[in-house]
This record gives sequence, structure tokens and C-alpha cells, in this order.
Amino acid sequence: MKKILLLGVGALCHIHASAQENLAIIADSIRQEGILLYQLVQTCNTGVELFESDTTGSLSLRAAGFFSYRENSKYVLVMPHRDSYDHHRPGRATSCRLDSSLNPQTAETTVGRGLTDYEKEVFELWKLVQIMLEKDAGFKKARDTYFMVVPIIEGASRKVYVLSASTRNSNFVLGNDYLLYFNNAHELIAKKEFHTNLLMTPKGRKSSGHIHGRANSPYITATDICALMLHPKAFDQASMRVVSPTHISEWNMADNTLYIEPRMQ
Repeated sequence: MKKILLLGVGALCHIHASAQENLAIIADSIRQEGILLYQLVQTCNTGVELFESDTTGSLSLRAAGFFSYRENSKYVLVMPHRDSYDHHRPGRATSCRLDSSLNPQTAETTVGRGLTDYEKEVFELWKLVQIMLEKDAGFKKARDTYFMVVPIIEGASRKVYVLSASTRNSNFVLGNDYLLYFNNAHELIAKKEFHTNLLMTPKGRKSSGHIHGRANSPYITATDICALMLHPKAFDQASMRVVSPTHISEWNMADNTLYIEPRMQ
């Protein structure tokens, strides 16, 4: 009997360890995706700020939008010129290349170069989603917010994140965000809505946590992590908890680490 009991305890410990290991893998995947999303958005922010400091205004007049992508250990902002919408003329662009620190002092800028084939594909995806946001009633932009479109084409994967951001610097936004999957023909094959609601709060307050309902992700999302990294002082605390009916996720804003554990029922 004692042997059977010991075997049972051992089996339970093994199951618990396996579950924790699986959650660690899930946490690492979400963390990496969230950091990548942050790096792409921050590349756009840094590059656009650099170009806006151009006093002639000529760059902003030529730009038809902007997107970014990862190239080995570098991050590239591309601002296609307005003539890039004309398929009968070769597309031109202004670009900014940053190292992995995203420090503007590492920027290498180029004005008026041609778009690569890869950049043309990313730009087409960016334009497609911009049109979807305007015409598809399934995307509802909240008051005092705007959508950020982040296309990612890496390997066979073609996906686009859509994040909400506040038009007011004093406010912080979480939620109303999506992940769109496309095939090689740029046809939408899946749409994932991360949150069914939107949290808008003044920056600098303390928070007891962010709630994910049953219709939302059971874990913190890559979009949550991206928003928290873009605004590390959004809350007057070192970490943020995301609580769902099944799990608790805790993002440490000091060292960008993520821990996920089952919620005690």
C-alpha cells in the first residue's frame, strides 16, 4: 500500500512538473513574440521621429505610410513614397536601419531608394489591412485611439498585428487588438481578437491587474507585452498581472520576464 501511495505521489509530481514546463514554454513563446512586436513598433517610432526632425518637411510630404521589419540583428523602418501606390512606376522609399539597441544614434538613413521585393510584399500587406480597417465593421476603433498596423512576414508565415493606441499622451491603452493571418496570395485565412474590451487609464497610477474574460486569451498576450514595453512608466509599479479564469500571468517591467501559473480554483 505504501509503495502504491508513493507511486501515486510520484505520478502527480511528474504531471505537475510537466504542466509547469509546458507553461514555461508558452511563456517564453509569448515573451519573444511580444518583444519582437515592441521592437518593430519602436523602430517605427524612432525612425519617424528622426525624419520628422527634418526641417524641410519634404520627407513627410513624400511618405505614404510606414512599416518595419527584422533583418538578422538589424531593424529597418521603411517609408514608401506616394508614387509607390502606382503599380506602373517603380516604388521609392525613405528608410532607416537601426541596430538591436534601437538607439537613434545607430541609425543609417537612405532617401529615395528602391523598394526590395520583400519590402513590396510587406507594403502590400500593410495597405491591405489599412483598407480592411476602414471598410470592415468588425474592427471598431474606440474614441481617442488609433490603430497601429504591424505586418510580419518571416519564412512561410504572413501575419499582421493590429494594436490600439491612445491619441492622448496622458493615457495608456490595452485591448481592442487583433492578429490576422494571410496566405501567400494575401487572402485572409484567420482573424484572432485578443480582447473583447479596451482598458484606457491615465498613466502613472497603480493597478491591481488586467482581467481577461473567458472569451479572451487565458494568458497575457504579445500585444499586452508590447504596450507595456512601449510605456514602461504607464503604471506606478514594477510588474503587471493579467488574470484569466484559468491562469495568472505576471510581466516584470524591470527585466522583461514573464511567469505564468495556473489559477487556483
